[in-house]
Amino acid sequence: MKKTISLLIVSLLIVSCQGRKSADNTSNNKPLSFSITELWSTDTIMKTPESVLFDPERNILYVANMNRVDEGDNTGFISKMNTDGTVIDMHWIDGLNEPRGMGIYDNKLYATDMDRLIVIDLEKGELVESIPVEGAEFLNDLAIGEDGTVYFSDSRAGKLQYYKDGEISDWFPEYPNPNGLADADEDLIVCATEISEIRKMNKASGAYEVMATGINGDGIEHSGIEDYYIVSEWAGRMHIINKDTIQTVLDTSNEKINSADIGYNPETKIIYVPTFYDNRVVAYTLNEK
Repeated sequence: MKKTISLLIVSLLIVSCQGRKSADNTSNNKPLSFSITELWSTDTIMKTPESVLFDPERNILYVANMNRVDEGDNTGFISKMNTDGTVIDMHWIDGLNEPRGMGIYDNKLYATDMDRLIVIDLEKGELVESIPVEGAEFLNDLAIGEDGTVYFSDSRAGKLQYYKDGEISDWFPEYPNPNGLADADEDLIVCATEISEIRKMNKASGAYEVMATGINGDGIEHSGIEDYYIVSEWAGRMHIINKDTIQTVLDTSNEKINSADIGYNPETKIIYVPTFYDNRVVAYTLNEK
């Protein structure tokens, strides 16, 4: 009798463990599913908007308007907007060339402006420094590390550089058409558009892993949800990616509506999309299904 009871207990324990293991595997292996919902859109009041940056401390948006007529014609500007899409100051910072990527560190906004980095004092609302980049051809996106290092891409020259302690240095002097950048602590997420790859690169060693292929990434932001990133493609597509999946949540390419360098608020899960030649900013809510 005791032997029978012992065998029964062992059998129940095995079944119980197998059941828990199966449930854990299902939970761990099933990718999250996402969609987006349009929240608002500005009128066509922007002038070739290339990027949007969310400022969490001030709860406002900055929009880099290239105002593309001729390269380097000093008609570019940065707008300041509320998060509901209303404009605070359309020409907040004026007289720029073609502003693109932006980032904030220590109450200063850094931006690429064709062949230079510019620094704007956020309290004063003034451009306080212009840093020429020797040999620059087409400075594009920008990301700032926790230590204040400013990483930036030069798409035409095919290189990655950084600005630290008043000096500009090459990080990777040869790189396949880099564009979108995102800081990830010890790593930097880099969109290599020439080969349609998104790479996670270690800042110290340069070693990398490929996160996704087949995407010509323009803007990239961490979603604030596990290891998922939001990636925009200039042609009009937007995806949610991690190392195992690519989910396309927006495709306006047939309508010829671009989706350039996105901004994102991880607290409200709102994505801000500059539509470039379409001359708007469109806000979408990211939904986790």
